[in-house]
Amino acid sequence: MKRASLLLKILAIVFFMGILHQSCTDLDEEVYSDLTGEKLFENPDNLIYVFGKAYTNLYWLVGHKYGMVGMDAGTDMMCVPQRGGDWYDGGEWHRWHRHTWSPTDAYMSHWWNILFEGVSTINLLLFQFQSVDANTDQAQSELRALRALYYLWLIDIYGNVPIIPTFDVPTGYKPPTEPRQKVFEFIESELTDPFVVDNLSKETGFSFYSRINYYAAQMILAKLYLNAEVYIGASRWTEALEACNAIIDDGVYSLEADYFENFVGDATSSPEHIIGVPYDQILAEGFEVHLFTLHYNLQDKYQLESGPWNGVCFQESIFNSFDSTDLRRNGLLSGPQYDNEGNQIEDPSYEAFPNIPFDPDGPGLNLTPEINMLEPSCLRQAGTRVAKWPFIEGSPRYMSNDFPIFRYADLLLMKAEILLRSGGSTGDAEALVNEVRARASADPIAGLTLEELLAERGRELYAEGHRRSDMIRFGTYLDPRWEKDEVSPDYVKLWPVPQSQIDANSNLVQNPGY
Repeated sequence: MKRASLLLKILAIVFFMGILHQSCTDLDEEVYSDLTGEKLFENPDNLIYVFGKAYTNLYWLVGHKYGMVGMDAGTDMMCVPQRGGDWYDGGEWHRWHRHTWSPTDAYMSHWWNILFEGVSTINLLLFQFQSVDANTDQAQSELRALRALYYLWLIDIYGNVPIIPTFDVPTGYKPPTEPRQKVFEFIESELTDPFVVDNLSKETGFSFYSRINYYAAQMILAKLYLNAEVYIGASRWTEALEACNAIIDDGVYSLEADYFENFVGDATSSPEHIIGVPYDQILAEGFEVHLFTLHYNLQDKYQLESGPWNGVCFQESIFNSFDSTDLRRNGLLSGPQYDNEGNQIEDPSYEAFPNIPFDPDGPGLNLTPEINMLEPSCLRQAGTRVAKWPFIEGSPRYMSNDFPIFRYADLLLMKAEILLRSGGSTGDAEALVNEVRARASADPIAGLTLEELLAERGRELYAEGHRRSDMIRFGTYLDPRWEKDEVSPDYVKLWPVPQSQIDANSNLVQNPGY
């Protein structure tokens, strides 16, 4: 089993909520569930046994069809076409694509529920740590920074949300909605608190691959400041640059030589991952991109235990945005598909003439960049598929590939953007972008513009969940595009508060427009 020691520490969750108040027994063997808080925290390596549960929310948040990959389906990058009776799903993906969603759509609840569950878990752990007569400063700092990450996503997606900083609240407490400005200030205060900053580890590598260290906290802070104009209507470029440089100047991260090594079944040795999610098909379930993107008839090619669903695919514009030499385009599975013996795979259910529409390629499976329509009759073969995570043959329902939440390449592109927007050196900005492009064998860019930088972020970070936030920041999110003919109303830059939450908590205020 891959990385068993890391995954067991993070995910086996030997922690019971009363663990810190239990006493040692007389057994010779040291049993973690019987340790006192004082004994447990004598060894800092034991910390993860206690607060691993706070990280488990990331697994279901990221890898689900409503997660990071699916997040890009509401942008100019990806889509979920309706292929006859498949992927209609009550029209939710049509609404998602055209920005006509409602507070009752399942997508809206997925992120809200998981993020606030993470906040609640962290608050409980912090409450228990504070009652332990032992040094838990590092644990508390890490948990507070992780909570700030959850709130970064909340402020980005929903804007105005409750701030719940403590577990010790009255029974039946219904937290009120707080304005986005106040949420921004809460995240900033947590990440700049000297207690948090001074106690976060600067250790990198295997032990902190999937944990918040000092550098991951600085990345969260840099993201917050990068989007400050969106969140609070005021730029914070100086602070954003300082947070980026706090990571870059220490020289502890670098670009992985091979782009696709960031997405393999064990990327824990990647020098590029600032924080990642180490999925495992047994110990850390939840990553199912192979199922919601691959064509039905590719199951045998990859010897998958479960049949793919033929859903999420790329829009033609992102495929065409790559230079012919750009290796990153290989992560968009396209063209005729062959089995391991070199025979073209056939789809016996292809759209045969005189069906309208009909498949001009016949039964041979040919994944085309062109998509004939969003709904109701998208061709079964239309659209290139998400393949930047190399498909692991024999995968069951879930794959064991790692997912980067923050990468060094993203950081370099962020710094380039900050320089362009704040009047910094255009030459330095171009050098940062071209460093990323060189790794992909793409030609260097001369005369870098914000428009080109947004395109480059798409080419580098596709299917990693950044596109919506990027497009909002660059002012293109509302624009008409393929199968979305009209300018979207401004209010859709925020999602609605899920109706189920409004019904349960009278102190919540729905976002404008909904």
